[in-house]
Amino acid sequence: MSDESSNSESFEELYRSLYEEGMTDGLPVVPPTEERVAEMLRGTDHPRDHVIGRLGNNDNPLTVEDLAANAVMAGCVPPYLPVLEAGARALADPDSNSIQFSVSTGSWAYQWIVNGPVRNELDIESGTGAFGPNYHANQTISRALGMAYRNTAKIYPGEKDMGVMGNPAKFYMLAGENEEASPWEPYHVTHGYDVDDSTITLAGPNGWSQWVPRENTAEQILRDMIENTPRSMRGSSGEDLNATVTHAINPYNADELAKADLSKDQIKSYLVENSDMRTEGRPVLLEDEQLFEDTDIHLKQVSQYQDNNSVKIATIGGSGAFNAIIGMSIGGPVTKQIQFPDNWASLVEEYEFDRNWYPEEGFYE
Repeated sequence: MSDESSNSESFEELYRSLYEEGMTDGLPVVPPTEERVAEMLRGTDHPRDHVIGRLGNNDNPLTVEDLAANAVMAGCVPPYLPVLEAGARALADPDSNSIQFSVSTGSWAYQWIVNGPVRNELDIESGTGAFGPNYHANQTISRALGMAYRNTAKIYPGEKDMGVMGNPAKFYMLAGENEEASPWEPYHVTHGYDVDDSTITLAGPNGWSQWVPRENTAEQILRDMIENTPRSMRGSSGEDLNATVTHAINPYNADELAKADLSKDQIKSYLVENSDMRTEGRPVLLEDEQLFEDTDIHLKQVSQYQDNNSVKIATIGGSGAFNAIIGMSIGGPVTKQIQFPDNWASLVEEYEFDRNWYPEEGFYE
């Protein structure tokens, strides 16, 4: 977008134009002027025309400049660009199956988990309210990646995006893992990275369920992990459908599980071996009284998860006993290491947010 147009048109006119062209997510955006895009590009050592990956059925190229323009529109700042580049590589990875959960009738979302030192450097929240509103990096990074996919792959509702209900999590769904409060190794270490690496992980769930254990004992937590998982959230790691379910465990309950000497892998094994009981067979409708006859329905123990690879566990959240079950994801999860430009340290210092959310004096004083 030229600077001349930004000078001659009002902010409202520019937003309206971008919306009418299908380039936004429906919310107001920051106009991607040449100056703003150039400033965003300070966050990378790659040239503008570097192709990060190809997205959508038509393998449309996503360049660094394209990503920077979407980052501007989403409200990002230049230090976020390395995280966005890694996220874009995850979206372009065929193993993520991103095209399927971008267009399917199931209304899937983009779910992101960030690990490593970058969480603290960019103030990516992993504690209280991590998946909710309030935190600039969490919201704008995930929003930018969603818009970049939409604008590159040219996905519009009713044309390519056939989500029947739509999914509010498609606006943003990003959290850091609360590594400091976790009794286990971080998510990215579980999946082969070094603890000092910074990574971003992509999955594509269509459901979210919160729950609290009836008792804060390891045995009850495990039972409630099974009981509170919707039957629609099924996991498999086969070639036909790689589907996973992510259990986001709060630090309080994670500690209780760890005190019982339960590792992540042991928890996964318990879930695989003990869930779930469901009916099989089709009920028959009786014509006379319009009742369902249950004679051909039988109960059979069917595992909700094919194997341990179908279950993912991350420690996320703050104080309290609520946990979340996120799934199922029909692709990935895919983890990519974040690569930083030479000017990273100075850029972070320049754009550091000085949050003063809890002043000693009242808001109205």
